[in-house]
Amino acid sequence: MSYKMSSKTYTKDDVIYEVAMLSPEAQSIFGVLVAAKSNLDQATLEETLARSAALHLITKLDEHLIDDAIIESPTNEE
Repeated sequence: MSYKMSSKTYTKDDVIYEVAMLSPEAQSIFGVLVAAKSNLDQATLEETLARSAALHLITKLDEHLIDDAIIESPTNEE
């Protein structure tokens, strides 16, 4: 099963439905679905940006690490 949405149509299994011709309840559900998809897309973008920022900050912090600040390091066990 596949689903696809545009602002006026809903596609399911390669069949395109005109949302305006569906029941008022279906149109309302579709509107909420479009909003939910938009929120999900925004959350995905924000997650990607946050991960990118965190990785960049880790790299920048690593540039400032000095041996004098080490309080514990892995020991070689034989």
